[in-house]
Amino acid sequence: MDRYYECGTTKVNGISVIFSGKALLGESPVWSRSRARLLWVDTSGASLNFFDPATGRNVEYSMPGPLGFVVEKNTGELLVGIGCHIELIDRAGKRQRIATAPHAQEGFRLNDARLDSSGRLWVGLIDEELKQGSGYLYRLDPDGKWHIVDSGFTLINGMCWSPDWKILYVTDSRRGIIYGYDNDLRSGEVSNRREVVTIDPKKGKPDGLIVDQDGFLLSVLFDGAAIARISPEGVIE
Repeated sequence: MDRYYECGTTKVNGISVIFSGKALLGESPVWSRSRARLLWVDTSGASLNFFDPATGRNVEYSMPGPLGFVVEKNTGELLVGIGCHIELIDRAGKRQRIATAPHAQEGFRLNDARLDSSGRLWVGLIDEELKQGSGYLYRLDPDGKWHIVDSGFTLINGMCWSPDWKILYVTDSRRGIIYGYDNDLRSGEVSNRREVVTIDPKKGKPDGLIVDQDGFLLSVLFDGAAIARISPEGVIE
């Protein structure tokens, strides 16, 4: 069932609240240029959302299972992670399952993903019980082939690249670590994993991640109600 919500803009501590969605677990905000909408998911509430900042209206689409992410392809089609599966949603809203994670099993689900400039999907898999070292980082190429990039994560989360695409950053929220990898954009291969920064758990757990135009990491701190700005050298400002 689709739901519609209206919301005005308010400010709290200088931060604009554009929509108080009351999601069970709001995740994966992505701006869609083709739709002029902010796309986001309610992971635990199993809904895909389209927010129009021009009108303050949010449209919620119910989905069949927990959503780990939504990303938009250059074609305007969407990729969503539903449980351990990836589905394609065309511009008409038709869904089609296109892939299933290599280590798919009961109690696991996909969690957060990004598309690189070559159309490869980078996505994590987590055990919902968060067993230590049980998570994976995958790469799904446009030809449909899966690659296991790395393993041993506990709660793999936000990922992003440096502005020159030479570094891939990947978050393990439970460990409080953001890792860096040397990234070969041409081949899709990564190497030389290292710890860029470790966040003090008293300040929150690193979760969603983007990199700004100056190469600084902006990490959303779950349970910390804050955003950390981190230099490429791992210094928290």
